[in-house]
Amino acid sequence: MKTTGCLRRAVLLAVVILSSPAALAAFEELELGVADQAMGGTGVAGTGLPSVLSNPSCLAHGGGTSAYASSRLPFTVLDLATHGLDVSTPLAGNWAAGLSMRAFGSGDYSEMLVALTASGRLGRGMYFGIQPVFGRVDIADGQSSYGGASAFSLNAGMQAEVYSRWMLAASVRNLFESRIGESSESFHRNLDVGLAYEPSAGLVTRFVLSRDYRGMRIRFGQAVPVGPVSVLAGVRTDPAVITAGLSTSVSGIEFQYGIESHPDLSPTHQFGVGYAF
Repeated sequence: MKTTGCLRRAVLLAVVILSSPAALAAFEELELGVADQAMGGTGVAGTGLPSVLSNPSCLAHGGGTSAYASSRLPFTVLDLATHGLDVSTPLAGNWAAGLSMRAFGSGDYSEMLVALTASGRLGRGMYFGIQPVFGRVDIADGQSSYGGASAFSLNAGMQAEVYSRWMLAASVRNLFESRIGESSESFHRNLDVGLAYEPSAGLVTRFVLSRDYRGMRIRFGQAVPVGPVSVLAGVRTDPAVITAGLSTSVSGIEFQYGIESHPDLSPTHQFGVGYAF
């Protein structure tokens, strides 16, 4: 009966999220969970610290204090690189707290994002996370500053273990459609609903529906353990993109690499390293 109730609540939240309007946005592609991106961008159904900006509730699956650093190189262009650092620590009860930082751009144009996360287990197999976010944009002409703008937004997410090997997940970024600057451009708003299936340890399949200002996207990801290495692969639509990657752990340090194709441009590369203290 408890599992049935969890499933009903999860499905209801998923319907509400997918029925919400999308909006134009800034601060895109800052999630940086390398394994998630290598699995088609299916981080809403991920677990642990690397998935925290895709779904705040992911943090509740973690153990002790941990840190994760990552970088993204869109289209193999160094000037477009995004760098990130995530740290988390357990709190009292079944709750955990996290701090995430992202930096994008150079001297002429830069974006900076800082997010605080509180995530916990509400009941058997139910996880919830809330995430206030501060974002800032600074623009210059090479010699002087045009100016900058700051804004706050709020992200939220949930996950429900509906059966022993299945998990339903949903998240919404920029819940109240916060805007930034005189142009009132919206923070990036992303609405995700996903399902994950893990028949054995490390063998994971994910299916996600993702909606933003560009419309609805379908995302699919697969992880297969091969000895000490996890082989990652995925696809997503609009545009049609193929992703792949590797993840392994050496002396307690986790190393991840991901690559993402593009129909017209050079591939995007991602690198990540994490450690649980």
